[in-house]
Amino acid sequence: MTQVAPPKFEVWSPVVRRNPHPVYAQMRAEAPICQTIGPVSGNTFWFFTRYDDCVNVLRDDRFGKDFRAHLPPELLEQYGQPDPFTAAIEKHLLNLDPPDHTRLRQLVHKAFTARMIENLRPRIAEIAADLIATIRAKQGDSIDLIADFAFPLPIIVICELLGIPSEERDDFGRWSRTILFGTDMNATGAAVMEVLQYLNEIFEARRAHPKDDLITALLQTEEAGDVLDRQELISMIFLLLVAGHETTVNLIGNGMLALMQNPDQKALLLARPELNNSAVEEMLRFGSPVENTLARWTYEDITMRGQTIKQGDVIFATLAAANRDPEVFTDPDRFDITRTPNKHIAFGGGIHFCLGAPLARMEGQIAIPALLAQFPQIELAIDPDQLVWANQILLRGVATLPVTV
Repeated sequence: MTQVAPPKFEVWSPVVRRNPHPVYAQMRAEAPICQTIGPVSGNTFWFFTRYDDCVNVLRDDRFGKDFRAHLPPELLEQYGQPDPFTAAIEKHLLNLDPPDHTRLRQLVHKAFTARMIENLRPRIAEIAADLIATIRAKQGDSIDLIADFAFPLPIIVICELLGIPSEERDDFGRWSRTILFGTDMNATGAAVMEVLQYLNEIFEARRAHPKDDLITALLQTEEAGDVLDRQELISMIFLLLVAGHETTVNLIGNGMLALMQNPDQKALLLARPELNNSAVEEMLRFGSPVENTLARWTYEDITMRGQTIKQGDVIFATLAAANRDPEVFTDPDRFDITRTPNKHIAFGGGIHFCLGAPLARMEGQIAIPALLAQFPQIELAIDPDQLVWANQILLRGVATLPVTV
């Protein structure tokens, strides 16, 4: 079949970054599988925007992560070698295929248990209450819901889960944001080196003096005689820190923004607290904290919807677009906390389904009603057009969220 040249969609433009949904709707309708060019690398990328296609891609092992082990040398040349900073933290679940992925997930899952997560419930409520008390003390001053609530809550939770001392949480928050969002390679490299040095020191400390924390559990985990090596340990802890933190920041921030912009839904949630879990699921669908999956590589030529995706091509499953597909969700651009069914794929799918989904859900289910109970009149303090959204396509969230309470 002859490949049709797809239309160009400016998915990276600042205008689209502020609100990508109109463009995603156009892509779903006109070119549900389409190519565009990255503004920095100049490489081409395929975007999948329909729900069914994204679900299929997430489960199809012809689209994989460990491309250096699967692609021929002539195709690898265009991607070069990873810089030493990236290489040091990239050997984690989201970058591996089976059997390595299977081995690591089994090892990590043994330490990152449902019981460990459930035991965090009272502590998460306590952290939320402490942050809310600090916000209450600031009444009359400028309140940023990201800096004052959505950012510190998950960083405290994940650091306590890992066993990071409270006085070092700010360092981890800074390192995480520099590595994820920084544009200065020197600063990014310095942040990675600080992470490596810190984790190597804490590994030695935990081996000498084990504690009841996730780092100790990961160090001690064994499955069929297998263990995590040093690079795997560092990469997995970095992944848990970032995936267990930044995505929850966006869940809380985007979710509260949706409530403030839909006062009827906020009033409904206040009147019917039993809708809390349903509301969080709708926040995940409507706000899609992860806008696009991490890149996947095509391991063989594949033809889908009239497009030939060549071996070695890079693809993204656009979760934010899939979660508003009108073929699956009635009136998809409406924020409806009673929506049922709600088969969103905010946490991805297939073997790479988010390991921390239960923790993220719990944090949202505890934090958001706690905030609303104390500040039922909470409102956005600026025009929505003034909000500054993350200037990237992977994570979707605002830098600040000024509110009045």
